[in-house]
Amino acid sequence: MDDITGYVLPGLAILAGLGFLVLVVQHIRQSIVNVPLGQFAIVTRKYSSFRFAGSLAEAVNRQSRLLIGGRVYFRLHRLYEVRIQDMISIPVGSIGIVHAKMGGSLEHGQPIARHVPCDHFQDFETFLDQGGQQGPQIEILDSGGQYAIHPTVFEVRIAKRTYVPLRTIGVVVAKVGEIMPYGHTLARHVECDYFQNGVKFLEDGGQQGPQQALLPGGSYYSINTDMFNVLTQNQIDLETVPLSHHYLEPEDLRLVSVESEETGVVIVTEGLHPVDAAEPAPRIEGHESFQFPWIFLANGGQFGPQSEVLPGGSTYAINPFFARVVRIPSRELILSWGRKEVSADRYDSELDLIEVTLDGFHVSVELTQTFVIPPETAPHLVKRFGEDDEEHGTAGVRKSAAVQRLVTRLLGVVVKGYFNEVSNSHLIEEFISDQNQVRAELKTLVEQALREQNVSPRLTTIGAIKFQSDEMNEEFRHIAKLRQQSRQLGQQLTNAAVETDLKRESIKQEKLERSAELEEDVRILGRDQVAAERMARIDASRQVPQVFVASSDSGVLDLPRRVRGVAHRGGQVPGWVLDTADVQPQPAQLTEAYDRKEQEHGDER
Repeated sequence: MDDITGYVLPGLAILAGLGFLVLVVQHIRQSIVNVPLGQFAIVTRKYSSFRFAGSLAEAVNRQSRLLIGGRVYFRLHRLYEVRIQDMISIPVGSIGIVHAKMGGSLEHGQPIARHVPCDHFQDFETFLDQGGQQGPQIEILDSGGQYAIHPTVFEVRIAKRTYVPLRTIGVVVAKVGEIMPYGHTLARHVECDYFQNGVKFLEDGGQQGPQQALLPGGSYYSINTDMFNVLTQNQIDLETVPLSHHYLEPEDLRLVSVESEETGVVIVTEGLHPVDAAEPAPRIEGHESFQFPWIFLANGGQFGPQSEVLPGGSTYAINPFFARVVRIPSRELILSWGRKEVSADRYDSELDLIEVTLDGFHVSVELTQTFVIPPETAPHLVKRFGEDDEEHGTAGVRKSAAVQRLVTRLLGVVVKGYFNEVSNSHLIEEFISDQNQVRAELKTLVEQALREQNVSPRLTTIGAIKFQSDEMNEEFRHIAKLRQQSRQLGQQLTNAAVETDLKRESIKQEKLERSAELEEDVRILGRDQVAAERMARIDASRQVPQVFVASSDSGVLDLPRRVRGVAHRGGQVPGWVLDTADVQPQPAQLTEAYDRKEQEHGDER
């Protein structure tokens, strides 16, 4: 029995020793922590430590330690709990936004924690010892990186990088920073790598509110959305925009395109007060067509319509918080007064058919007017007529309200006033027949009104004139025909009176010529000779009898001998006169009687 006991007890001791050794080896194996690469271990104490911790970082580190990957550690498994986790990996195209769950409290009104360099939040002890604060952090985790961040101290949220589509822009509204001075609508410009460096933004005095710099289209940006709201064409949240900028619409976040037949007038909303309220703001150099607002403002730019315009045929990246662009057509515009379909693209949509009352008749007139707005005139039109748009607000690139008002409030009023005057001073047929005069008068008025605005007028055309009904048309034709006949009769009477006056003048002139000729003959030949010649012509003009009757009258028998030819004298056709050689001179009374008789005979001819 004793022998058996002597063998059993040592054997049991050996077995106990072997078991203890196995337990020790197993315990050692369980306490060895192998952390693979790409992972990290969180070692949490199962029992609280009775030692006093000098700081929050020491207390956290003592209670929950973080072991980086690629090493082997020894931690008694009975005292510590070990959890192996994958490192925080930020996918390509995303960023990590960090919130601290431990640290100091944020001050009143402080939207984001102060920045503490701590190896991208992997050194939580430094973060806590250097005064790191709870809440959203300024620094972000870059795309494609891996980080060993203590989950007890920090929480990481994965967010997509900000993408701005091609041919668009992104505008930024800062939620953190200093408060803008009163009266400003744009925050101070700070170079911060397109708002990807939030630390630099705050250190250099960045302000809350709309920012001057834009995000160019076609790129991704690593922007902390806890610090900045980014508005793009695909994502526009007006609740994140100040009330003063709630007019933004998706089309306002496109590149400003000015066509080749247009002029872009820029209306700046930030800057100094204009010196001359009646003129556009003077030109400022260096801002690259208003694409760098901070240079424009630094060089003393004034708000309101600008003298410098955007040439057509190009696109511009202009911040809608800073300025809006009005496109003024530089091509020839054709306005039509007449019935048409109302369209937002027509500047003459409000120009109705012209209706005139003449002599109690209601007629309609179609009118067209063409004109051209020179590029240098466009800012003055915007300054003169304004660009507030009640329907669409005051932003964006839309049809110009200034040109619309030029057409309706200037040309429309001038044309309407002219035709009102015509209706009171013209008869209907005068209006129809005097279209050239009406056109000339209207053209003068329109050209004067346009030139006062430095606009170049072109062609004024009066089109068809129509009556309201066929009955009125027939009645007008009848009245017009009667008036035309009346005018013709009056013209005939005038012509007859003129012809009578001409005939009288002709007879009077002929008498004067014959009197002068007679006086000349009397002066040369003598009165008796002229009288005898006239008596001979009178006798010669009588019909010569073909048969003579015997008579004892010696005068009749002697007549053939007394008739002889008178030689050609003074260009007159030869005639037959009496030969007065053997005729005794007649008394003066006889000669005057012959003169009167010959004159009467000539008048009858």
